[in-house]
Amino acid sequence: MVLGALLDAGLNKEHLLTELRKLDLPPWEMVDERTTRGPLSARFVDFKIEGQTGHHFYRGIDKTIASADLRTNVRTASRELFRRLAEAEAAVHGTTVNEVEFHEVGAADAVLDIVGAMVAIDLLSIDSVTVSPINTGSGTVMTAHGRLPIPAPATARLLAESDAISYGSKTEFELLTPTGAAVLTQLASEYGPHPHMRVHSIGYGAGSADLPIPNVLRVVMGHSESNPNSDTAIVIEANIDDMNPEIYPYVAERLFRAAALDVWTTPIVMKEGRPATQLSILCQPDNTDELTKIVLSETTTLGLRTQKVDRTILKREIIAVETQFGMINVKVSYLDDSVRDVAPEASDCKRLAIQHAVAWREVYDAARSAGFSLAPTTSPSIGTSS
Repeated sequence: MVLGALLDAGLNKEHLLTELRKLDLPPWEMVDERTTRGPLSARFVDFKIEGQTGHHFYRGIDKTIASADLRTNVRTASRELFRRLAEAEAAVHGTTVNEVEFHEVGAADAVLDIVGAMVAIDLLSIDSVTVSPINTGSGTVMTAHGRLPIPAPATARLLAESDAISYGSKTEFELLTPTGAAVLTQLASEYGPHPHMRVHSIGYGAGSADLPIPNVLRVVMGHSESNPNSDTAIVIEANIDDMNPEIYPYVAERLFRAAALDVWTTPIVMKEGRPATQLSILCQPDNTDELTKIVLSETTTLGLRTQKVDRTILKREIIAVETQFGMINVKVSYLDDSVRDVAPEASDCKRLAIQHAVAWREVYDAARSAGFSLAPTTSPSIGTSS
């Protein structure tokens, strides 16, 4: 299905076949035909092998791939994929990797499927792959080991070892095999929804069965349109109607010390017209757990919510400038690699205004003027503050 979708999306068939013929396998031919699955037109790809047998040990498959005159990255990725598959099978069946027999996936057509997927990614010069939530199907499937639940144990283990998002459905059919799980988790750069990109081609690969749902795998290819000044952050929120307001500054201080990017409160009205406060924290994804624990331990809330947000942020850096009042830190922001603004640190201005008995604005204006004069004209990397 992967090869069918990629060929449908523009993969050069002859270039693919040239690479696959470098494998030392029994004589084979590729079936490539247009078909339909439900209302969708798709490309069905299969391999017909002369003299194919059903049982293959991992070490034999690894040797076949290792000795092929493939590009180094293709050979390495293909061997790694089969190794992961062998480790999953060995773990669920209580044996060693070298003793694993690939009944369903070990035949030559599976080698062509898997190596072909790695070849295709290389030929198409694909830099990253986002895999959407995967429908595993439901029910049971008959295997060489007997009847097994869906997803099969090796499939479930491969999913568990990755960050893949999967779900079951009412379709009583094996929609994700161990081989499919190994390929998708090998190719994936990330898991989640359709990324921001300018789409240039779409392909559909057909499965062998005609099911109540369209049995296809869809590939969407394009070029990234991501904003270089953007990133992803997490917002943690809690609605609180029973906490002493004197506690909020302390909680905010703890959150900032734990690397919160920003903390703020918003007056809200909750059920029965009760006035309340919404506590919000902006943070990097890696800090979510620690900050969540602080909110749950330091406030009276019984729960909170989190959501992922996309941010567009200006490039910035902190510089120290000398004024007639003393040294002051100034934040310089950039837009399109040009200085957009400078913002003196308010606490520095306060300290020096008190020290010299002058107006805060006088210190601030002096620092701002020095900041514009001394700010580097070349913008730095994107910052991480709010």
